[in-house]
Amino acid sequence: MLCAAIAFSAAVSWELRSRSVSLHESKAYNVTTEEYFSSGVTLRPGHMIFTNPRKTRLEMPAGRYAITGFWGDIVDADHKPVPLSKIYDHHWVAINNRHRNEICETVPYVFGVGAESRHNPVNLPAGYGYVVDETVEWGANIHLLRIDGLSEAAAKECNECYYAPGKGKECTAAQNGTFECCGERDYDGVGSCPAQRADLPAETFYLRYRVSYTRELAAVAPVHISVATAPDCATFYAVLRDERRPEHLAQYEFETPTDVTVLFAAGHQHVGALNISLFVNERRVCTSYPRYGAERGVAGDELGYLVQMSPCADASTGPLAWTKGDTVRIDSWYSVAPHDPRLQYSDGTHLNVMGYMYMVYTRGEDADSHSPLLRPPSPGREDPLDGFAMLQAPLEGSTVRGTRAWKRVPLQAAAA
Repeated sequence: MLCAAIAFSAAVSWELRSRSVSLHESKAYNVTTEEYFSSGVTLRPGHMIFTNPRKTRLEMPAGRYAITGFWGDIVDADHKPVPLSKIYDHHWVAINNRHRNEICETVPYVFGVGAESRHNPVNLPAGYGYVVDETVEWGANIHLLRIDGLSEAAAKECNECYYAPGKGKECTAAQNGTFECCGERDYDGVGSCPAQRADLPAETFYLRYRVSYTRELAAVAPVHISVATAPDCATFYAVLRDERRPEHLAQYEFETPTDVTVLFAAGHQHVGALNISLFVNERRVCTSYPRYGAERGVAGDELGYLVQMSPCADASTGPLAWTKGDTVRIDSWYSVAPHDPRLQYSDGTHLNVMGYMYMVYTRGEDADSHSPLLRPPSPGREDPLDGFAMLQAPLEGSTVRGTRAWKRVPLQAAAA
């Protein structure tokens, strides 16, 4: 227990390990790529880390630049990727103090995903970049759980934030399936999932990320990044076993206030997912599908784990054009059958699942990536664009069309 507390209480630091400059494949501008490794994070079996983004500052370029790509994962002391069956990557997200999700503001991340991160880097289309300036500060919210030493059923319940004694004072039976039972605000690593093999030694792991950017801003157009989440902008929700209707649907619908071009879209879901689709005016325009691993203990192809999400829209499919007044909907499907042959263990119920559609879009006449495009700033809030504040806002549960869901409640005073 002490080992984990030492690992989390200090701020995470980063070391630049490599830097290269190359001509972009479009041959229109140069791209610099930098790779960083964190200080060590020590975890015992069952332990969790839920980093405070204010203490997990990311190293980024100084001045004004455009990010063209971002990627992150988890490695061991030899810099080899760690299997999800050992360290489950619930999410690895980069946020900043200027970004605002214009579709579902309660999900404020700019880059990053979860268990599929190794196979799902964000690479923006040629000629586009996420443009930032010297006022932008970056941080990471990284949520990891060490699950080797747990039975398959216990690992599922740990990853899905089930209630269990010893997971911290915030984790009560009433908070079953919420981040409070997954270590949220437990920055000192006190809570732990029940482990069968608690005798296994503590091990040290490292966070890694790679950022690509250009300073040749005249060669790139700014993009906006937002995430639509189901149901109804939920941060997460629960799907319950149902033998009569073995597939569960969650939806979210919104109207576009202006013409935009969607350059890239990809889903983010959890184990049990079937797919997530994007509809425009009731017509399905694309679908993002999960891929499940097939090899036990092999990083990147872990048996029974969701290891990749296919793109919904990218350069290979061509952009999606939205016109002012279009009705956009996302449909997130999960299996709730009593047995799911894709998984090592299943009982039909999945807690703390997500139905996210990550989207990169542009209007073609924007000066930067932060000026409001789809939605004006919320009135009466001191800093509506502060992603750090949003991640500190409390979670509120409700029932949305029969589905139990939770979302962050944006409070003016949250986060300082």
